[in-house]
Amino acid sequence: MRSKARRSAQMVVAAILIIGLMIMSVLVTVYETHSLFLRTRSPVVREVVGAITADFKRALASMLAVATRAYFNYSEFSDLTDRFSSYGMSMNNRHNFTVARQVAKTYLEYWRQSITKAYGEYGVQVSYEILQLDLSKELGRQRTVYNLMKGYWYLPTSGSYAYAKLRLNITAMGFYNWESDVLVGLTLTVYRKPISVTGQNVTIMINVRQDGSLDYSTSPPSVVGTPYGRLITKGWVRIYYPQMDASGRFTGKWLQAKIRDVTYAGMGNYSVTFEPSLPVLTDLKGDQYVPIMVVVSDERGIIVEASTYYYIYFAVQRNTPNTTLIYYDSSGNKKTLTRPSDISNEVYTLEMSSNLSLFWLGQKLSVDPTLKLPPFPYIPIKQIRVNVTLDGTTATLRERPIQYENWTTVVWHGEPVDYPVGLSDPQMDFVKGDKYNTKLVFQVKFPLNSITKQIVALWWHDDLDTEPAVYQTQIQYIYKREGGQVTWKDVWHPLYDVEFVDLEHQQSREYGNYYGVAAFVLWNPSTDNAFGPYNLHAFGVYYGNLGRYRPYGTWQVYYNYMRYSWIQAPIRIFAVLNTTLVGNVYASGDVRSDYYDTIAIVQVVNGTRYIPVITYIYWKNTRSDEGYWLATEMGKGVADQFLYLTAGLQTIENKKLANWTYNSPFPWKETPRVECYPDPGIMLAHWSTTNNIGRALVLNRDGVKKLGEIGGSDARFCTTKFAPGNVKQGSIEYAFWPSTTSKTVQQGRKLSYWAVLFDFRSSGPGFDNYGGEEMWKNAYIYAPMFLEDYAPRIVKP
Repeated sequence: MRSKARRSAQMVVAAILIIGLMIMSVLVTVYETHSLFLRTRSPVVREVVGAITADFKRALASMLAVATRAYFNYSEFSDLTDRFSSYGMSMNNRHNFTVARQVAKTYLEYWRQSITKAYGEYGVQVSYEILQLDLSKELGRQRTVYNLMKGYWYLPTSGSYAYAKLRLNITAMGFYNWESDVLVGLTLTVYRKPISVTGQNVTIMINVRQDGSLDYSTSPPSVVGTPYGRLITKGWVRIYYPQMDASGRFTGKWLQAKIRDVTYAGMGNYSVTFEPSLPVLTDLKGDQYVPIMVVVSDERGIIVEASTYYYIYFAVQRNTPNTTLIYYDSSGNKKTLTRPSDISNEVYTLEMSSNLSLFWLGQKLSVDPTLKLPPFPYIPIKQIRVNVTLDGTTATLRERPIQYENWTTVVWHGEPVDYPVGLSDPQMDFVKGDKYNTKLVFQVKFPLNSITKQIVALWWHDDLDTEPAVYQTQIQYIYKREGGQVTWKDVWHPLYDVEFVDLEHQQSREYGNYYGVAAFVLWNPSTDNAFGPYNLHAFGVYYGNLGRYRPYGTWQVYYNYMRYSWIQAPIRIFAVLNTTLVGNVYASGDVRSDYYDTIAIVQVVNGTRYIPVITYIYWKNTRSDEGYWLATEMGKGVADQFLYLTAGLQTIENKKLANWTYNSPFPWKETPRVECYPDPGIMLAHWSTTNNIGRALVLNRDGVKKLGEIGGSDARFCTTKFAPGNVKQGSIEYAFWPSTTSKTVQQGRKLSYWAVLFDFRSSGPGFDNYGGEEMWKNAYIYAPMFLEDYAPRIVKP
C-alpha cells in the first residue's frame, strides 16, 4: 500500500512539473512576441512615453511652484502667480491651499487636453490618478501627501510635495495601460543647534532633498528624498531673523539676514553663515536654537519654509491674594475674609499681540525681564493654537480654545486708543500691520487656591491646509428683524442674556424704549425676566428724571470670523460703540453733538461670570448740571440688599479707610427715593437673599481715582429706589456727584476706565457659603482680579 501511495504522489508531482513547464513555455512565447512588437515600435513609443511623463512631472512641479510661491510671498512672485488669476489664484487667496490645489487641477486638465491634441496622430489617451504617499520617513513625523499637493512648513523639517499616478495609452501603436508614479517635492531640514555663534554672525547647518525614490513595500508607498546638491548654483536660500529692540526684546518684526557664506558639504548638507548674531534660546526640553526662519527654493521654483522652533511658552502667575482679604465692617473695624480653596471663577481672558505683548482688560501685563520669548514665525493666523495647563504641571498641558481678533489703534482726541474692529481673517499673516493687528485670545484658569502658575504654550500647525479650529462655546449672538424692526440683538450666555439696545434696536422687549441711547439689558435666561440695563455714562436731569444725556448710537457686534462666517467666536463676543452723540432716554429726538464722545467695548465672555466694559469719554465742551454718573446698573426690583466699599479718598466720621463697608449692607426701602453714600471705591453690589442671585460692579483703580478727581468730596455711591412710573428699581450707581448737587465738568476732560459686572451666588462652585447679608463676600473674593495692581504677571515656567 505504501509503495502504491508513493508512486501516486510521484505521478502528481511529475504532472505539476509538466504543467509548469508548459505554462512557462507559453509565457516565453508571449514575451518574445511582445518584445518583437516593442522592438519594431519602441523608438516612437519610448519617445512619446518619456516625453509625456517628463512633461507631466514639469506640469506638477510648476503647479507646486505656483502654490508655494503664492503661499510664501504672493507679491514678490506676482509675475508668476498672476498668470493663474483666471483660475482663481489671487493675493486674497494666497494662504488658501484649497484654491491653489483647484488651480493646479484646472491647469492639469488643460495640460491633459493639450497633450491629447499634440499627440493625436498616435491616439494618445492620458489621465492621472490622485493617490496617497507616506512622508513619515522623509519628515520624521506622520504626514501624508493626498489630494494632489501638500505643504508641511514652519517646523525644523518641512516640505512641499505633489504626487499622482500617470496613466497612458497609445492606441495607434497598440500600447496600453502604461502607469508611472510621479513625485515632485522639496524637503528642508534645519539643524536647530547652531554650529557657531560669534558677536557678528551665526553659522547653521541645513539639509535639502529633492523628489526621491518610492518604497512600495508600505501602503501607501513611502518616499525618501534624494540629496539636492544644486542649491548654490540653481536654487537659493534665505534666512529671516527677528528684530530686537535696545533692551534685547524681540519686537515681532522679521527681517532678512545677510548671508555671508554658503558651503556645500555633500549629501544635501549646507553650512550657512549669516549676519547679524542672535541669542541662543532653550526650549522646554532643554534643546538650544537660534530663532530663525529658513526658506529654500530649487530651480523649478518650489519653495519650502522652515522654523528652528516648535512653540512659544511661558507661565501666567496670578497675583491675587492666596488666602486672606482685608475689609472694614460697617463700624470701621478691621476684618479678614478667607478665600475658599475652590476659586474656579478666577479665569483670565488674555490677549497676545504679534509683538509678544500680553493684555488683561486692556492693561499690558508685566513680563519677567529674564524671560526671552521668541517671536511668532511669519505664518498665517489660522495655523496658531494654544495649550494651557490646569494644575500648573505639564501633565495637563492640553489644547484649549483660541480666538483671533482684529484690533486697531486710533489717535482719539490726542490719546492712542486700542479697540476691536471684528474677528480676524484667519488666512492673513500674524504680523503687525500698518493699521490693523491681530490679537490671540485665550483663557487661563486657576481652579484652586493652591495653584499660582499655569503654563502656556502657543504652537502652530505645519499643514498648509489647516483651517481655524471650531470649539464648543456657550455664547451665541442672536439677531432678529421682525416687521421691519430689530427685535433681538442679544448675546446668549448661560448666566444671562445680554440685549443690546441702540439706534437700530430702541425698544427693549420688556424694559422700555431707549430712543437710540446705547445700553445693554441683562435678562435671566431661566425666567426670561429682565434684571435691568447697564448705562455707560450719564449727565444731568430731565424734569426730575436722572441721567438725561447718555451715549447715543449703534452697537457693532463682532461674533464670527471673516471668510469663515459659520465659525462663531468661541471665547468672547464684542459689542463696540464709537459715537460723538448723546441722547435723552426720556424723550425722542433730544440728541446732541456738543457734550461728549464715547468709545465703549463690552465683552460677553464664555465660561466666566463677568462682563467687562471698557469705556473712554472725552468732553468737547464745558457743561454744568445736576448729577453726573460714571456708570449705573439697574435692578428691576430684584435686589433687596445693597453694599459698597469705600475708596479711602474722603474722610468719613474722622476716618479715611479703603474697603470700608460704610453703613452697609443695607436693605431696600422706599425712602429716601435716592439713597447715596460718600467715597465710592472698587466695588458696589446688590443681591436678592430670596433668589440667592447677586451682581457686583467692580471699578478699576483709575476709575475710582477719576471719581475723586472730578467729583471731589461729592463723589457718591447711590441707589435709586424707583424708575419712572414708580416701578421698583434698586440700582447701584457710581456718581461723580448726585442729582441733589449741581457742578461743572470742564472741556477737554478725558476719562478711561473699566467696570466689570460680576455675577455671584450664595454658594456653589467657586464660592463659599455666604447667605443673607453676607452674600456680597462671594463677590469680594474675586474683586481683586479686576484691579490693576493684582493683574497677573508673565514669568518663566
